[in-house]
Amino acid sequence: MKPKGIIPGITALCAILGMLIGVQYNTVQSQAASAAGTDNVRLTELSAELRKEREEREALEKQLDKQAELLETYEAGESDGAALESLQKENEKLRAFAGLSEQTGAGIVVTMDDSKKDMGGDKNAYLVHAEDILKVVNELFVAGAEAVSVNGQRIVAQSGITCAGSVITVNGVRVAAPFEIKAIGDASVLQAALRFPGGVVDTLSPWGIVIDIREESSVTVPAYTQSALWKTTEEGEDAS
Repeated sequence: MKPKGIIPGITALCAILGMLIGVQYNTVQSQAASAAGTDNVRLTELSAELRKEREEREALEKQLDKQAELLETYEAGESDGAALESLQKENEKLRAFAGLSEQTGAGIVVTMDDSKKDMGGDKNAYLVHAEDILKVVNELFVAGAEAVSVNGQRIVAQSGITCAGSVITVNGVRVAAPFEIKAIGDASVLQAALRFPGGVVDTLSPWGIVIDIREESSVTVPAYTQSALWKTTEEGEDAS
């Protein structure tokens, strides 16, 4: 007997994966284009990242094709235990890639806090703003971060980091300083992406913005929970 809900669940995940393929690739393309007028080192880094994203996009498109074939076999009633197990494994991979499952691994934890300096002038200049957090998040993803969260909110393609006055929201949830950004990936590479000359740390340090970066052997990034599509997928799987 076929477990109910597995086909809608995996189909929804395939839709998410297809969207993420385009979003990630287009994001890096845009960054590379905007860097055309900046320093050559940064442009070279983004060009390399663009090539990497192209390769990953091709690999993911093949994965989607394989997933579609497995679904066709399953829906046709020709699946056996091995095919079902393969579907379930692919399901877990897709969930992880789409940010729908909690992930744990080595990485870094970045803590950003408002400046304690009082140098006069506009006090807003000494506060952490949404664009500052977004810069850190973007650099981490460009550096190969597998998963990122901000104050417990998983960052995915649909995520929004915005501010209204002094209020910052991530995925529509209000967050406040200090901001804890967790990232899973190669710790040395992720740190270098933030500390390179002219990078985020260099840009914010003159204003006294506190940026603490530490390596962790075990970093846990929670699942993304704000999407209606996620809820639909979960409901389908619960029905199995």
